Amino acid sequence: MWKYIGYGYLCLCIFGLIIHFSSISSSSNDCSNPQIKGNMTTYNGENIYHISGGQYYDVTDAEEMFCTAEDAEKAGYRPSER
Repeated sequence: MWKYIGYGYLCLCIFGLIIHFSSISSSSNDCSNPQIKGNMTTYNGENIYHISGGQYYDVTDAEEMFCTAEDAEKAGYRPSER
């Protein structure tokens, strides 16, 4: 199964093995310190990203990290409403 994981990479996950491939193009420059947290909600499985200063940023355990909001949205996340 292919999954976009941010940072301009794709992940191929087969039988528990994870292989990373560079994507053909990236919306942002390489970033060594991503600050946008992405996680899946426990009650409905929705993917939400949180930016620094948001109400839930400090208490969110990130499942994925992104360099830009655009990267998060390309990966199927929506912005937090708070």
